[in-house]
Amino acid sequence: MKTPPLNAVKAFEAVSRHLSVTRAASELCVTQGATSQQIKILENYMNCSLFIRDAKGLTLTEAGQRLASVAQKALGELAAVAEEIIGTQRTTLSISAPPSFTVKWLIPNLDKFYEKHLDLNVVIDASCDVRSFRSHGIDASIRFGRGENLPSNSKVLGCSEVIIVASPAYIKKTPKIETYADLCEHKLISYETKIESHRKLHKSWKNVFADLGLSLDLGKASIVFTEGHLALTAAIHGHGLALTESILVDHELQSGQLVRVLDTSFPEDNCYTFFKPEYTQKMVALEKFEDWLMSSLACSLRKV
Repeated sequence: MKTPPLNAVKAFEAVSRHLSVTRAASELCVTQGATSQQIKILENYMNCSLFIRDAKGLTLTEAGQRLASVAQKALGELAAVAEEIIGTQRTTLSISAPPSFTVKWLIPNLDKFYEKHLDLNVVIDASCDVRSFRSHGIDASIRFGRGENLPSNSKVLGCSEVIIVASPAYIKKTPKIETYADLCEHKLISYETKIESHRKLHKSWKNVFADLGLSLDLGKASIVFTEGHLALTAAIHGHGLALTESILVDHELQSGQLVRVLDTSFPEDNCYTFFKPEYTQKMVALEKFEDWLMSSLACSLRKV
């Protein structure tokens, strides 16, 4: 016995759930006309009406109810089996990345990676510690540093500028900031890592004030965090001014949670670099992740 045309069954199943051609068409990413045409094809195939059409909308006929029950179950089982098969074929990549970069850039952008690579899973190790590919089970790592004298199996991803940000609420309730000197009158939020070797990697308020020819009053009220994303969270909640790499606050600037202060920026001497082993069975998967990472980060850097 011939089976009903699959596209027509898919259209019918969607319409039977929504009882709306419009919503079904939207779900299937096709036009209403195309969806209606598929329903007509199936009704002709079944030689009966599957829906009652009146001013109130659509309702299923008895035949439509029987077919809907079977179609929904069959397509659901088909999707589940397909997902299971894809899952067994997936390669899992373990990527180590700095916590703040992970929270503020990698996580918000990962969905775009998965849209292109359904065959890959990613496990994120959020850490600034040195990670050995073999002993720590890491497939690749993203690190922040000078980007000099790098091994051949590494690639510089890009360098971001440093900007000053604050919440609109903080700007509204505090004295105006019209000149660099005005910064001295505000509460400063700082990021100071506990890792000795990393302390000089990130630009500090002391560096910025020195660049501007200003004296930093260390007696002024300030808040210090050991992670950059925590300092940004404090800024979002209106606790003061924060220094940050511009790519880490792209979402917050677009949404209005944060605003730039003085519309100025400071060059960043350090860059993000991608490290991978010279030889690995996962090289094809790693290169997919690397290509996506480079193009996506380049796009973010162009926007800011």
